[in-house]
Amino acid sequence: MCDEIYGWILDKFVAPDATLKQGDLIRFENKTDPIRKAGVVVTADCDLELKKHAKLVTLIPVVPVKVILENYLLPEDCEKKRAQIESYAFKEFKIEKDPELETRKANLREKIKDSPSTKNNPARIAALFTIDNIGYISIAEYKLLMDTINGGIKKASELSKQISNRGDTLLLPTPEKLGVNGEVAWIRNIWQEQLSSIAIRTSEVSTKQGERVARLDSPFRYRLTQLMAQVFSDIGLPNIPSLIEQNIQKAYDHA
Repeated sequence: MCDEIYGWILDKFVAPDATLKQGDLIRFENKTDPIRKAGVVVTADCDLELKKHAKLVTLIPVVPVKVILENYLLPEDCEKKRAQIESYAFKEFKIEKDPELETRKANLREKIKDSPSTKNNPARIAALFTIDNIGYISIAEYKLLMDTINGGIKKASELSKQISNRGDTLLLPTPEKLGVNGEVAWIRNIWQEQLSSIAIRTSEVSTKQGERVARLDSPFRYRLTQLMAQVFSDIGLPNIPSLIEQNIQKAYDHA
């Protein structure tokens, strides 16, 4: 392991009384869920010290951009084009028009049972989306589906802006040299692990699921907890007509 990695604090040695702290990066080598492969501890240091955390540690997942695309932004784009996708799916599987959408979906569900896998099969991809069986779509499947229905593939620049502007993600210094594949903290997918399942020392790794590998440095650590507070305390407001631009124009006109 390198002595220094930008944005991450590495221990030169682990003291006998070392404990888990806020900002610690935990790697879960054997987890299969890509959103649970690594996470940053956001449980407060005072709660950890005073054992007010009910033996549970709260983590924010650290994931590659690809995971956010396939589990978040691309399915969201498909949702915006749902009518177009459904129309294509019903046509390809020759589902007769019926006044009840649920009846059409039930018929579609029966027809796709024996259809080939989604690889190179845009009709099946569209059908699975139509019957609400997928909240995930691979980049390859998304591109194939959009090309087939002429839905328009979102540009990389647009997706980059979405990740930066959504408010529930934070770009981190890359922890690749620490064996963690991911550069985005995805706040909305917060989860908890038992404190006893996380190894702090190398000697504990073989018997525990998670391994502490480094600590997120400030100001990233503080920004992450600040964003977490914003995401989960946000108060949504209804859309109201905005007269700001109109009133600014009036102010200019009457100056």
